[in-house]
Amino acid sequence: PAPRRPCPTTTTGSAATATYTVTPSTNGCVGASFTVAVTVNSLPPAPASVAVTYCQNSTAIPLTATAATGNSLKWYTVQTGGTSSATAPTPSTAISGNTIYYVSQVNSNGCEGARAALTVTINALPTVPVVATPLQLCLNAAAVSLTAVADAANSLKWYTTATGGVGSVNAPVIVTNVAGSTNYYVSQTNNFGCEGPRATLTATIVTPPTPPSIAATPGTQLIPGQTITIAAATGPGAGNTYSWFRNGIVLVAQTGNSIPVSVDGVGNYTLKISNSLGCLSTSNTINITEASSSRLFVYPNPSTGKFQVRYFSDPNNLQPLQMAIYNSGGALIYSSKFTIFSSYTPMNIDLSKHGNGVYHIHLINNNGKKLASETIIIHK
Repeated sequence: PAPRRPCPTTTTGSAATATYTVTPSTNGCVGASFTVAVTVNSLPPAPASVAVTYCQNSTAIPLTATAATGNSLKWYTVQTGGTSSATAPTPSTAISGNTIYYVSQVNSNGCEGARAALTVTINALPTVPVVATPLQLCLNAAAVSLTAVADAANSLKWYTTATGGVGSVNAPVIVTNVAGSTNYYVSQTNNFGCEGPRATLTATIVTPPTPPSIAATPGTQLIPGQTITIAAATGPGAGNTYSWFRNGIVLVAQTGNSIPVSVDGVGNYTLKISNSLGCLSTSNTINITEASSSRLFVYPNPSTGKFQVRYFSDPNNLQPLQMAIYNSGGALIYSSKFTIFSSYTPMNIDLSKHGNGVYHIHLINNNGKKLASETIIIHK
């Protein structure tokens, strides 16, 4: 008969052959002796394998291991026992975590060696970055870079498409010269190189309200005691607000459709309209000036003794003015010099200690020349 070649239970050592002499006997009759050679084959070693790492939900390929020439592989899901497969398994990447597979090799004599462990690691994907959306900017405002918040140690990738495309580590810069909305997308990548889903960030460039138109009534020149009204042609509209400016400085609490202007408020007036985002539009500019006059303005007249006197001075040649006031008997009861700092600098007078009657006011320049006269009636 052909000799049997058993497989050892260990890979230690090489194949060994032993020769045995066999003497058959039947019914006490001894036959001729013959020899039998027995060969014990060595087991193949565990195949070479390398641990595999995937990102969650990525595409996996069948596992691999290296067998010796002429040997075949057997794959297992358990360390001992179990049913083998000659087909290498393809790991699932749906769930993060570690899974251990096992593989052995079988030589040409049918001897199966020890199993090698092969660890497959599925790394979890990072979550979507935190974004503030929608981002709303005013038309023609300063350009800004988009921002998103990644988890610690993660990095961001920016895209212009919801899927596919080439990511950039540089955040897009939003140019605000065209109104409309644009979607941007951003993901984060962890230190395993796994990229998570993309967050959507919508950048909207908002058109400011239509610039208001303002006009002054009855005109743009003032004398003391007169008031001009500057008004917008229309109201601000729903969700919008008005702000009035004089010489570039906002007039606090002036948010209505119109404002009154006296001789103390001459200057350049503009009206700005803003929407809920603060997008501004500016009206035309109206220049309110003083009207030149030779009159001496006294008001209120009659008064209880406290009144105001104004006289037009050349704004390019402002000089001190002297005031003298006489009672009806011609006696001088008041005299004072005033510093003039504007075209119609107010000169405040208090004659409340004097009795009722008619008083005569004379205004004198720095050279002693009388400029103008007026009467005031005091009635308490």
